[in-house]
Order: sequence, then C-alpha cells, then structure tokens
Amino acid sequence: MGTGATTGALGMVGGAVKGIAESILSGEFGTPEAQKLVEQAALRGAQAGTYSPRTPEGQRMTQSIGQSLANVIPPVLPVIAAPGALMQATRNAAPIAQATAQRVAGAAQQAARTTGQAIAKPMQAATTAVRETFGMEVEPTPSSSGSRVSGGAAATPEALRRVTTAESLPVPVTLTRGAATREAQQLAFEKEQIKSDLGGPLRQRAEENNLQALQNFDALVEMTDAQLADLSGAGGAVVKSLTDGLTAAKNRTRTAYKAAEKAGEMENNVTLNSVVDYINENIPEGDLAPVLKAARQKAIAVGAALPDENGNLVAQPVTLLQAENLRKTFQRAGFEGADQFHGGGLRRVFDVETDGLGGDLYKAARQTRIEQARKFENRAIVARLIKNRKGMADPQVAADQVFRKSILNSSPEEITFLKRVLVTSGQDGQQAWKELQGATVGHLRNESTKGMGMDSFDRPMVSPAKLHQAVQALDSNGRLDVILGKANAQIVRDLDDVVRYVTTVPPGTLINSSGTAGTLLAAMAEAGVTGAATGLPLPVYAGIKQIVKMRKEGRTKAKINDALNALPIVQP
Repeated sequence: MGTGATTGALGMVGGAVKGIAESILSGEFGTPEAQKLVEQAALRGAQAGTYSPRTPEGQRMTQSIGQSLANVIPPVLPVIAAPGALMQATRNAAPIAQATAQRVAGAAQQAARTTGQAIAKPMQAATTAVRETFGMEVEPTPSSSGSRVSGGAAATPEALRRVTTAESLPVPVTLTRGAATREAQQLAFEKEQIKSDLGGPLRQRAEENNLQALQNFDALVEMTDAQLADLSGAGGAVVKSLTDGLTAAKNRTRTAYKAAEKAGEMENNVTLNSVVDYINENIPEGDLAPVLKAARQKAIAVGAALPDENGNLVAQPVTLLQAENLRKTFQRAGFEGADQFHGGGLRRVFDVETDGLGGDLYKAARQTRIEQARKFENRAIVARLIKNRKGMADPQVAADQVFRKSILNSSPEEITFLKRVLVTSGQDGQQAWKELQGATVGHLRNESTKGMGMDSFDRPMVSPAKLHQAVQALDSNGRLDVILGKANAQIVRDLDDVVRYVTTVPPGTLINSSGTAGTLLAAMAEAGVTGAATGLPLPVYAGIKQIVKMRKEGRTKAKINDALNALPIVQP
C-alpha cells in the first residue's frame, strides 16, 4: 500500500505522460486507440513501481484494502490527457495495490470479498475523510429535526412569524436564514463564516441589523412627539408643567375662598372634635410624624383647641376661616412613612367634620381646595417633584433625576397618576408627558449600548442581553404599557425579540469560535503533510489543493448568499 501510494502513483503519472508522448509522435493523439494506449501505459507504470506481496495472506489483505479504496481515490491528477481517458485510467489503477494483487493472486478474490466486508465500515469512514480532505461532495448532513435541509423547502410557521415581526418594525430589520429559522446548523455556519475571508456579506448584514435597531429607537422617539433629547430637558419640562399647574390651582382656590369670605360664608362656627381627638391619640408618635406636633401647635394658635391640666387638647369653637388655616398645616405633611400616614388621617377627619357647613360658595371653595390637594399635594410622585429643599430654593429632585424618580423608581399606579395630572394640565403638561415617553425610549437605547463597542462606522453596538434586561425591568410589572401605550410598548417588545434573533444562537449550537482546527489543517497543508498522507507529490497536491480551494470557496459563497435570504425560495 505504501509503494502504491508513492512510487506507484509516480509511475502512473510517468506512464501516462509517456503514453501521451507516444500517441502524439504517432499522430494518434485524441483518438480512442490513443486513449486506450495512455490508460495501459499509466497502468504499467503504476504496476512497475508497486511492491507485490508474496504470501497468500498478504495478497488477501492487499486485495481487501484495494477493493475498499477503489471508490475512494478521486480523479485528482491534472488532466494532461484527454479528460475522460486519464480520469478513467486513474480509477482503474487506484489503488495500485489492488491491480498488483489481482495480477499475482487472482485466486484470493473470494477471501478478499470476505475480508472487505469485515472492514467495510472503517473504510467507509476513511472514504469520507479522504473526500472531505479534497473538498469532494459528501452526503448532506441531516438537520436537527431529522430531515435533510432543502433550499426549496417551505418556511416553518415560526420562521414566517419571526420574519413578519422583523419586517413590521418602524424600520424593518432584514434577517438572515439562520436568524429566521433559528436552526442550529444554519446558525453555526453563519456565525463561523462571518469571521472568514468570505464572510464580508454576513458582516455587512450584521452591521445593517445593528443600524436598523438604532434607527428603530429613533423612530420610536419620533412616534412619541418628544422634542427634547436629554433627561435634564425632559425633567425640566415635567417640573415646569407641574409647578405651573400648582400655581394655577392655588390661584383658583384662593379666588374661591375670597368669594366665600366676602359673602360672609366663612364666619360660621365649627368645633373640630374629631381633629383634636386624633391629635391627642397619636401625639406619642410625634417624633416619627412631625405633622402631629405641628397640628397641635397650630390648633392652639388659631384657637381651635386649648390644653387641659394633663396636657391634652380640648376642642374650642372657631370660624370656618380659622379652621381652614389649621387644615393648611395638615397639607404640608411629608410624603413618607408615619408623617404621610398621619397627615392623610388628619385631612380625612377634618373634611368629615366640616362637610356640609357654610354656603354654596364655601362648599365650592372647599371642593376646589380638595382638587388642588388631590392633584399636586397628596401623592408623593407629584409633590416631591415640585417641592423645594427645606430652607432652600433648590428643587428637592434635580431635573436630570426626574425621569429616574418618576419612571424608573415608581410603581405603575404612581406613573398612571402622574400621567393623568400631566395630560389634564394643558398643552405644556401633555408635551411634558411626551418628553417622558421619549426619555423612556432613550433610556432603553442607552442601556442596550452601554459599555459596548463600535461598528466599522463608529456606531454603538446594541447588546441583546442589556436591551432585554432594560425592557424586562419596565415590562415585568406593566409599566411599559402605561408609559408608551400598548401599541408602542409592543413595538419595543418586538424589537427586543428581533435583536436577539440576529445576535444570539440557541443553546447547544456548536460554533468553532477559535478557528483552531482550520489553522492546524492549513499548517499541515503548507508543510506538505496532507500531500504525503495522500501519496501525491507535493507539486501535484498543491495544484489540486488550489483547485479544491476555489471550488469550496465557490460553494461557500453561494451558501452565504443564500443565507442572506431570510426565507427559502419555494420551488414551484
């Protein structure tokens, strides 16, 4: 076998060249007779350089191996004779060991068949290895579902759904075949080839997909009608709208009370027994709820209560005007913990105590005051945005922190309340809400690109993991729908899914990320190891290698171009 793969192969080449030369000199080159002479010359040259085993056992072994390799050796020699003649001569003479064994041991054929069957499976594996070495066609590998991959097969419902989702985004995203089907073999091919010299189209598609994702964020911002691009601007718009709304509400309340007072409806007396009892019962918690201490002092100051010998307050009759001054103290309660709890409790008992008193103007004034408190004072999500730091002119929440405080750190109920206040506060309030919507989309974009690299055009890369995390943080408790509305929230979810389609692979997808195997094979080929293993002279092997490389590259290019189509072309 060793001489057949080396000196025998060289003898076959020499015999073929000699036969061609003789046919040219004789003037018969190109005729069937010349082809036959070339084949015979090649066979004689191969036999002359091949060692022939002498013992019956050696002959049987050679015969078995020869028959197994008969269908393996490809027509790889350069076509120096008529194409059909030399290729046929190669197949007839290869491996040379088989021909030699037949010449000296025809009687061993039956034993060879038996032995050949015994080694059929190992030799089949060898056949596959040889064919793969030379880039020859091999049997298609079954897909993960058990069926062969067909370029003309109809797309699955899931693949169609993914493509439809990607194309229905404000800026359509073009999927590759692997992204659409999520089929392991296709994805493995695309992810490996994207790193290769031939992977330019796949790399371009990847950058296009990243750009399309960024453009979808921009399109969503435009769909919200937001005009300000930064968080400080959006926060400032919200604070201004709320502050202007509170100022207008205060003016309405003040006007209403002045009208009631002018009409004499604020002179009626009232005894605030329930309010005083509440203060007495809860004053031990005054250290935790300063509003209780403030209410006690104010009640004494306006004459609504007097302390007895034990220090407990006793309610005293006061006018409605004095009572309303006491209520203002309850309204300034804090919006956290015990202070928030007891401030609300004092307001409720006061409203019950004064319900139905006074004339129509007073009742209207009270309702106006209640509406002011309901919108701007009773809920922390609004009150803290328009409240200044104690003893300072600076706002309690800086403009660049408004989005975080009102959206990221708030519950769906609180966000819904803030939305209602803004959209019912005129055009400025409605625009302020749109700015919060735009800031939300900007937040998702910033989170998904934070700490990521740049593409070849210096555009930030979108991370599927970071985008999914940011979307889930808002969507897990329903805030995404509240902020963006159901339609735009669904677009965000779809974009989240599509970004994962184009950048991730299912678990278990085998991808050679390092390329070690290809590097080793290339090094072996350059060193001539592969040529020696096949028995071909290095110059011959180098030429074959180049042809095979071109052929494989052509097939790979075609497969890459096919992968750029998300769905297979359905054959009629």
